[in-house]
Amino acid sequence: MGFFDKIKSMKNVITGGAAKVYVDAETPKIGQPFNITVRAQSQGSDVKYDRVYLTIRGQEEIEVPDTDVIYDSDGESHRKTETVYASHTTFEQEMTVSSSGEIDADASDEWTIEVNIPESAPPQYKGRYSSHYYEVYAGLDCFGNDPDSGWVKLNI
Repeated sequence: MGFFDKIKSMKNVITGGAAKVYVDAETPKIGQPFNITVRAQSQGSDVKYDRVYLTIRGQEEIEVPDTDVIYDSDGESHRKTETVYASHTTFEQEMTVSSSGEIDADASDEWTIEVNIPESAPPQYKGRYSSHYYEVYAGLDCFGNDPDSGWVKLNI
């Protein structure tokens, strides 16, 4: 491995760019098990990982536009219009998909895990000012910054 290859490898460790991580899910239903597939593809060098993990969560969000906010400044009342945002995690579960391993340079690996969102979890909905949805996040637990899929919404 040349000097520049070592620098590139170190950059990937720091930025999490050592691998690309993808998530695919069967059509999920609350209260019924479904499979999620995690795929990781090496980006030019070997990738050693301690584990592959998956987090699934329910997220409720509210956005109320054009809310009047009255505030005092220097003894005078002022009215301001803004949008109010809030979010709340209603369900969260992290699972280990696979134990330690290694992905060869320019190769990929794939794992499948069965997931179940309990019946007691809130349903998915999209209203005028609020919504509730489920999303997953997969990653490789590596030295440095973990390569991950980012949050991917599920269509329930």
